[in-house]
Amino acid sequence: MAKGADFEWLRGIAGDEASREWVLRIEEWHRLALGEGKYLEDMDFFWLSLGNYKIWLRKCNAFSSMDIYTEIFKDGEHFRVPGFSGEDVDLVIDLGANEGFYTLKVKENNPHCRVIAVEPNPLAFEVLEKNVTSNGLTDVILVNKAICDREGTMPFQIVPHVSAIGARDLSLQQRPWLKQEMIRVVDVECMTLPRLFDEYGVDRVGVMKLDVEGMELDILEGGETVLPRIERIVVECHSQEIRDGLKPLLGQKGFDLVFEEESECGDLYFARHPLEAG
Repeated sequence: MAKGADFEWLRGIAGDEASREWVLRIEEWHRLALGEGKYLEDMDFFWLSLGNYKIWLRKCNAFSSMDIYTEIFKDGEHFRVPGFSGEDVDLVIDLGANEGFYTLKVKENNPHCRVIAVEPNPLAFEVLEKNVTSNGLTDVILVNKAICDREGTMPFQIVPHVSAIGARDLSLQQRPWLKQEMIRVVDVECMTLPRLFDEYGVDRVGVMKLDVEGMELDILEGGETVLPRIERIVVECHSQEIRDGLKPLLGQKGFDLVFEEESECGDLYFARHPLEAG
């Protein structure tokens, strides 16, 4: 989570007084979590009106969800390069869909776009389902699996207080605040990228977004056979090693690196070379 929630902005886009009251509560939860290391344990759902959508959250992680919401809807995370908005494409694949904010933004940009949203974390997936169904979104396929380099199941580490964090192996070194006791391990189903394409009849992808906490290379190496069907890829990178691996891997598959954010966990934007497109 790069910049974090902008609570003044969130209050400004709240659709009613009740939603503004919720934003004030979340701001206090945010202060307690980040300032004092105190987290709510309440797993109950609630919703508020923000912008054009009814947004569902869990009380225990609403403070961190608003960080992600702000980054996507206000700061344009994953949308900073022309051609990556989803406005001119028929299909977007959202790998690491979390609670659905990227998918919601894509559908706001292009209501007619089809989206395949993939999220292995069962707690985040419940919120994703609510955010898609309660807003009446159509042509959104929800997949509660992990995309990796093999089929089957695997242990998957999640943090109930921060739904955006989930991976095969969470690195405690990169997050000093993350304590071992905050991590839960769940078994999730796995599928490869080619299997996803086959199962959902994917012929051409306008944009594929990856925010998968260190599994980027596994996913792309396991999906090499379908990479020619993808026009643009935006990847949130979580280490220099992944950055260094992505560039030659996608370069060899006909993609140009068109923009790179230098910040920690910044995005890399790749577009298929014009001679390879079509």
